[in-house]
Amino acid sequence: MPNQEDVLSYARSLAETLQEGLVWVPGREDRGWWKISDHQQLPTLMANAFAGMEFLRQYAGAESFWTSRAAEVYQSRGDNQSTESGARAVGDVLLTWVRQVEAGVGEIVGARAWSEVGLISTDMMGQVRRLLDDKQTHPAAAIVLCGAALESALRALIEARGLELTERPSLSAYSRLLRKEELITKQEAKDLEQVGGLRNTAAHGQFDELSRERAGLMEQQTNLLLSRISELQL
Repeated sequence: MPNQEDVLSYARSLAETLQEGLVWVPGREDRGWWKISDHQQLPTLMANAFAGMEFLRQYAGAESFWTSRAAEVYQSRGDNQSTESGARAVGDVLLTWVRQVEAGVGEIVGARAWSEVGLISTDMMGQVRRLLDDKQTHPAAAIVLCGAALESALRALIEARGLELTERPSLSAYSRLLRKEELITKQEAKDLEQVGGLRNTAAHGQFDELSRERAGLMEQQTNLLLSRISELQL
């Protein structure tokens, strides 16, 4: 996921494009409307307004006040003024959302979840490596921890994407949902099922089927899958 400053910088830039090149046309009773100086640029302005609404859907949340408010002001043409007034109002919503995030009273959707994925990749997998280096520890411990790391990362991904799980949470359930949403490939889904199967073998105490070599391979496969998960940005 892009870092917070990159996200906010893009939001500010998008808001500027929605507010530049507009002139105020006075009306009756202290009312008026915004009009674009070059009418040929109106389609571009409208496209940027839709980009602003899509941005808020992704980073403020599909059900958030900011997303609904942006759609409202655009559709109402800025309180029944003009298309340009509606587009400019979307820019105002973007800038207000930016200030809320910077003040710490708002957040970028998925930011905490993606931070969790980063911690999993470093902290939990670091623990896996230490378990494998300890010859006195059974490889089942590292295998179970790999499974837990993947399950936590997949849960964070689903949260960040705003997806709804309709079955009991599990590594397999997460994998099926992500495959259904076409966020992972068929092969990646198979890899997750394989990892989950080995994790279950270890968790159920079937130690005769396990070895330090299999645990090492699972560590490698888990790291590859975690890397793939981290690439699935919002």
